Amino acid sequence: MTTQPSPAAASSTAPKPLYAKLTRRVAIATAVMLLGLVPSLVLFAVTKEPATTWATGAFIAGITALLVGGVEVAVFTVVIMSIIVPIAIVSGGTPIAGAALMALMCLTVGRMSRFGLNRATLLVPIFMAWMLISPPFWGPQHVVDRTDSTFLTWMMVSFFVGGLLPVVVLPFAIRKVRMAVPKPATPREAWPYAITITLLATGATFWMLNAPKQDAGAWLIATILVLAQVGDVGTVRRTIQRVVGTLLGMVVVGVIVVEVDSMVALYCIGFVFAVAALTAKLSPQYWLYMALVTPSIICFTASSSSEVANLGEQRAQDTLIGAALVLLASAITIEYAHLEARRGHGPTAETPAVLGEPISPSAP
Repeated sequence: MTTQPSPAAASSTAPKPLYAKLTRRVAIATAVMLLGLVPSLVLFAVTKEPATTWATGAFIAGITALLVGGVEVAVFTVVIMSIIVPIAIVSGGTPIAGAALMALMCLTVGRMSRFGLNRATLLVPIFMAWMLISPPFWGPQHVVDRTDSTFLTWMMVSFFVGGLLPVVVLPFAIRKVRMAVPKPATPREAWPYAITITLLATGATFWMLNAPKQDAGAWLIATILVLAQVGDVGTVRRTIQRVVGTLLGMVVVGVIVVEVDSMVALYCIGFVFAVAALTAKLSPQYWLYMALVTPSIICFTASSSSEVANLGEQRAQDTLIGAALVLLASAITIEYAHLEARRGHGPTAETPAVLGEPISPSAP
C-alpha cells in the first residue's frame, strides 16, 4: 500500500513559477546593489569627492572573489588590490611602467588558473586598467594629479573599504549556498592562457598610455581579459554574445540615457540597469547580461552627462577590437593544442600543489 503525499508536501516540491523566481532574483540583486552603494555613499559624504565612489567597483571585486574562492582568497584579493591602486595611478604616468604593471597582474591571474582561481582575481587587472589609463579626478579643479598623496591615500582606502565589506557581511548570508568548486587548469591550458592575456593586455595598455588617451580606453583591456578563456571551450560563442550584447546596450544608451542632463538621474538609471543585469547574470543568456550591464557601467563611470555618448561609442569600438584580438589568439591557441594532441602531448590531468601539498578536488 502506497501513501499519497500530503498537499503541503506536494506544493513544497513543485517547481516555482517563473514570476516567483524572477521576483526572488530581483530582490536579491536589489539588496546586493544597495549594500554595494553603502561604502560609496559613506566615503563621498566624508570626502565630497566622486572618485571615492569607486568603492562600489571594489565591492563587486570583493564579492566575486568571495563567491569563487571563499573568504581567504577574497581577503587576499582585496588587500592586494588596495595596495596596487596607488601604484597603478602613479605608473600610468609612464607608458612602459603602466604596461609592466599590467603584465605582472596578468601573469598572476594566469598562474591562479592552475588553482581554478583566475576568475576570483580577474577584476583586479580590469579595475586597475582604469586607474592606469583614466583615473578619476580629485579636488575642486577636477584634475588628475597622479602624485597627490591625499588622492592616492583615499583611493586606496576606497578600494579597501568597498572590497572588504562583502567579505565581512555576506559569508553569514550565503553560508547555505552551494558554491561551485574551482576547476584547476592543466599546465598546457594555463600557459597559453597566461601568455595570451599578458601579451594582449600589456600591448593594449602600452598603446593606450602612449597614444592620445581615450576616456574609455580601459574597455579594451577589460574586453580582452573577460573574453579570454582557459582552454578552447566557449571562446567564440562568448565573444559573439559579448559583441552582440554590447551593441544592443549601446542602442539602449542612445535611446534612453544620452539625453539625460542630471547626474542624479544618470546614477538612478545606472542602478536600475545594474539590478536588471545582476538578475540576468543568473540566466544562461550572456548576451542579455551584456546588453543590460553596458548602460549601467557607462552611467556609473561617466563623470558628467555629456560624456555618456562618447563613452558608449568608445566602448563599442574597444569591444570590437578586443574581440577580434581574442579570437585571433584563440585560433592560434586551439591550433597549438591540436598539434600537441597529434604529437601525443595532449593535456594532462596533473594536480597543482600548494607548498608541496596537492589541492583536494573538494577544496573551496
